[in-house]
Amino acid sequence: MRTVWVSFDTIGRECLEVAVDAGAEIVGVVTLPGPIDPNRSGQCAFDEVAERHGAFLVEAVDINASKTIEAIRALDPELIFVVGWSQLVREPLLALASEGVFGMHPALLPRHRGRAAIPWAILSGLARTGVTLFEIVDETADSGAIVGQVVVDVEHDETAETLFERISGAHVQLIREFVPQLLTRSAPRSTQDPSRASSWPRRRPADGIIDWETRARYLHDWVRAQTRPYPGAFTFL
Repeated sequence: MRTVWVSFDTIGRECLEVAVDAGAEIVGVVTLPGPIDPNRSGQCAFDEVAERHGAFLVEAVDINASKTIEAIRALDPELIFVVGWSQLVREPLLALASEGVFGMHPALLPRHRGRAAIPWAILSGLARTGVTLFEIVDETADSGAIVGQVVVDVEHDETAETLFERISGAHVQLIREFVPQLLTRSAPRSTQDPSRASSWPRRRPADGIIDWETRARYLHDWVRAQTRPYPGAFTFL
């Protein structure tokens, strides 16, 4: 199937390579324009991988802009994957793919929708988290039918960096397992139960300031949750 890949980060680039190995025909790659912003977690270049797979490269700041929509429309996609893109996908883009638009979220939906799922998993003291592959059917964040999930345990001494690496592996596992099923129209769908849904808010670099009045255990979690590739915990002397 003709597939357009939307991503700007290292997880998305690795998943693209696995999707090609699984049989996807990548006709277009949508990514952020350069240069790489060192403050944007995981951002990487896609020009080389797009060229290597014969895919048309679309550089876009706004995935929902009319210029971006028309560039994707010209590629006549059957499938669109959105992996690691920070904007919500709106209806004009959703209407472009005849076989659906699919996204990935680094948590076990319907719980923990929203932003900064890896830091929040550690800050919240979760014993396990994971990754969900789901269909994007409307503009509501992370609410579409679930195709598959991989559970990832959160270790006692986990940092955002170590959890990020294992979450990356879970993304790859889902792509490897379910892209062939999506290509043959045999992938499962499981409707999310909205009564079980919860959301995490966005985190900003300024949120990392350390509160020395809190419990030692929470300070430990606070620092572990805010390591590379995310903005770190900090204080003032």
